[in-house]
Amino acid sequence: YCAGVVEPVLIVHGGAGTVSEDRIPGKLRGVTLAAKVGYQVLARNGTVVEAVEQAVRIMEADRFFNAGYGAALNIEGDVELDASIMDGATKATGSLSGLRDLLHPISLARDVMEHSGHNFLIGDGLLSFALDRGFRFLEPPGQLVTQYSRDALEEWKASDQSYRSGEGGTVGAVAIDANGNIAAATSTGGVTGKRVGRVGDTPIIGSGTYADNGLGGVSLTGDGDIIMKVCLAYDVLRTAQLTDRALQPVADELLDAMSAALGGTAGLVALDRAGNVAVAHNSLHMSWAYQRGDTVAYGASKEDFNLMPATDTPFDPLPGGM
Repeated sequence: YCAGVVEPVLIVHGGAGTVSEDRIPGKLRGVTLAAKVGYQVLARNGTVVEAVEQAVRIMEADRFFNAGYGAALNIEGDVELDASIMDGATKATGSLSGLRDLLHPISLARDVMEHSGHNFLIGDGLLSFALDRGFRFLEPPGQLVTQYSRDALEEWKASDQSYRSGEGGTVGAVAIDANGNIAAATSTGGVTGKRVGRVGDTPIIGSGTYADNGLGGVSLTGDGDIIMKVCLAYDVLRTAQLTDRALQPVADELLDAMSAALGGTAGLVALDRAGNVAVAHNSLHMSWAYQRGDTVAYGASKEDFNLMPATDTPFDPLPGGM
């Protein structure tokens, strides 16, 4: 391994969980588009931070994902968003939580990283920072709520209200450029029926997101209340380094160890410092895609591994999609 010879890669996930068959094409269309858009940033010598931000923005605007538009609803029927972003070259981070009525939390998280002087903002301070930075909130409020997320909340209320209901989700992206710079970003609406003010793993650096040029980058999805207890994002990268093993087997092992000890399921996408890809999940589904060169790889369930030229658009657009 030596710096300057890495082939750029951008990888995304669209959330781990159990997804109904009719929603899988929409998710695959969304993750492959996000991977391509993010990769284009790298292809024209944009930064890895810009690349992961743009990839995540695609999914935040897509009703098939639990982030931005289409996010899961809390117990009161509102959308509360969490996001984080990390620059592996400097370890600069930006996180936010409990955000309402902003379509692209990941862009605000990037501003927190680059302009706030802090790592993590919440509440009134986050709102005033966003307004100072020129972000515009949706008026009237509530426009991020979709009928699908409303129905999911009603189903949850009618059930035994265990947090396993719904398809879960979160979206994330990890990128590496030709110089070995790495960034990671994650954005979510959390879990259906969550208490107002609940924070999951997504905005917590080391749990939901981590990037370090010397270790790699990772974005998590799944049962956030459990992922937080094992700091899974950092643990996967650090364990691979300490044991001098590839990320893929380490990720698989640590996901299973977490579930065996604490329950729950999770998934992740990751890149090591040489640009090798890891895709791991012990949930039934996790939509993912990555672009390297002119090829996009993608899948949604365990055995899925599909390849297509980056110029193809094989998924028929569904009515009322993007």
